[in-house]
Amino acid sequence: MKMQEKRDVRSFYKNKRDAMPHLLAEQLSLKISQIVLASQWYQDAGLVFFYYPLGKEVSLLPVMHDALRRNKRAAFPKTAGDQMEFYEVTSLSQLKEGCFHVMEPEAVQENLVCEQPDICFVPGTVFDKKGGRLGYGRGYYDRYFAGRHTAKLVGCAYAYQIVEELCIDEWDVRMDMVVSEEGY
Repeated sequence: MKMQEKRDVRSFYKNKRDAMPHLLAEQLSLKISQIVLASQWYQDAGLVFFYYPLGKEVSLLPVMHDALRRNKRAAFPKTAGDQMEFYEVTSLSQLKEGCFHVMEPEAVQENLVCEQPDICFVPGTVFDKKGGRLGYGRGYYDRYFAGRHTAKLVGCAYAYQIVEELCIDEWDVRMDMVVSEEGY
C-alpha cells in the first residue's frame, strides 16, 4: 500500500471515530472491557501491556483497574525519539501527559519491563479480520514487536474499525486477535 493511501485510510477511520458521540464511545468501550474481563486469556495473564486511551480510542480503563486490583503486573508505553519501551506501574496516578498528549509512565530504569507480556493491548485506527493493523503512522508498535514474540497482541477497536482486509506492508506486525463490542 502506498504511503498516501495509508494516510487516507487512517484519516478516514480516525475522523469517523472522532465524530462518535462521547456517550457512545464510553458505552462501547465498557462493553469491550466486559468482554476482555470475561475472557480466559485475560484471566490467565500475569503481565499485561496497556495503552492509555487518547480521545475516543477504545478505553480499557475498567480492565486496567481490575489488573491493578488483582495484582497483575501492568505496564504502559513511553516513547523517546522513534523508540518505545514499556514501564511497569502500580497505580494510574503514576502516568503523566507525555508525547502526543498521551499519558505515559515515568521512565524509571527499575520499572523498565524487559520480559515479554502475556497480553499487549494495541490501539489503532483500523484493523482487518486477519489481524492487520494501521496505527497512527509512526511505527512504534511495529518496531517494538519486530522480532519479539508475545503470547497475545490484542488490537482494540470499535466494530466499524474492522474491515475485511487491509493492504499492509511486510514490516507491519499483525495482531493475534482484535476485540470489539461484538467480541473477538
